Amino acid sequence: MNLAKTFQYLEPKTSRNLLVLFITGLSFWISLTLLVPTLPTYIADVGGTKRDVGLVMGSFAIGLLACRSWLGKLADQRGRKIVLILGAIVAAIAPLGYLAVDSIPLLIVTRAFHGISIAAFTTGYSALVVDLSPAKHRGELIGYMSLAVPIGMALGPALGSFLQEYGGYQALFLVSSLAGILALILANLVWEEQGSGEDLLANYPVFPRHLRGFWELLTAPPYW
Repeated sequence: MNLAKTFQYLEPKTSRNLLVLFITGLSFWISLTLLVPTLPTYIADVGGTKRDVGLVMGSFAIGLLACRSWLGKLADQRGRKIVLILGAIVAAIAPLGYLAVDSIPLLIVTRAFHGISIAAFTTGYSALVVDLSPAKHRGELIGYMSLAVPIGMALGPALGSFLQEYGGYQALFLVSSLAGILALILANLVWEEQGSGEDLLANYPVFPRHLRGFWELLTAPPYW
């Protein structure tokens, strides 16, 4: 069964919602990956050593790892959309931060802040795909919706290198920010079922309500 046939079985509202969500994800990943091949050269151009390049680029993981579990809880308690929007907001703001600072310590802080975007966005995006997809086609739709990542990662670096070469760093960071803003606008258009993530989680019998801790979920019988 191909993508077109799959969408024929979906309600128009669901199809439209998933399409908007997909474009949201594509915009986010383009915003993020525009800087993959270009940010290291920017760090070097402002006076950073190879060690500084590694420190700045690696600090992305600080924001990602520090906020991941908290954002997962937020998605369950307040809904997936708010986490998606939070990720898009950070993706829109962070590129402007690179333009505003030129010292290595501040670039490390900016890069760590940027890491929050992927922690938030991927959490909200994945959960929304599951929530919006009918059970009969859920696995297939998850596969299709996950294509936003490789497509964005294919387009972003090429576009980023082009912008750096012909427009300079200012154009590069502005376009990255604009892609984040587009993701933010589209994220606000995504429809989310009323109720918290915990309410939706209750509909899945394999996850009883009394299981809330990480180790409780990991050792739950449904996993084994």
